[in-house]
Amino acid sequence: MAQNVPVQAFKLGEQGLTQIFGELEARLMDAVWTLQEASVQEVIDHLGGTLNYKTTMTVLNRLVGKGVLQRRKVGKAFFYSATASRDELLAGVFDRMVRGMFNAEFRQIALAQMIETAQTVDPQILDDLSRLIQQRKNEK
Repeated sequence: MAQNVPVQAFKLGEQGLTQIFGELEARLMDAVWTLQEASVQEVIDHLGGTLNYKTTMTVLNRLVGKGVLQRRKVGKAFFYSATASRDELLAGVFDRMVRGMFNAEFRQIALAQMIETAQTVDPQILDDLSRLIQQRKNEK
């Protein structure tokens, strides 16, 4: 699991990857994960060919700066790839969120609210949570 996730914010009002990235950043990350490694033009083509080259390159480089992409130069072109899989990145983001919620000051209210919300959203979540807790206890 990625412990040093460079994502600093989680936007509760958004959906999907836009909860942790801007809209264009999320689209570009999805493209790079799908393509595994890609040049700026390959990313643009994958997303339908309508994005501006310079804007795409700037945002890809911003994602490199954030530590979620890496790039390598081949001839005159840069090729971008993710530093972690989508699942690894999301696991790291949620690890940081949960650790923040479960600090000593907020632990009880966080646990109580998580259970209350799970029951409201879908009672099956509590069964899933109980099963996962039991599996973890059995591993020890």
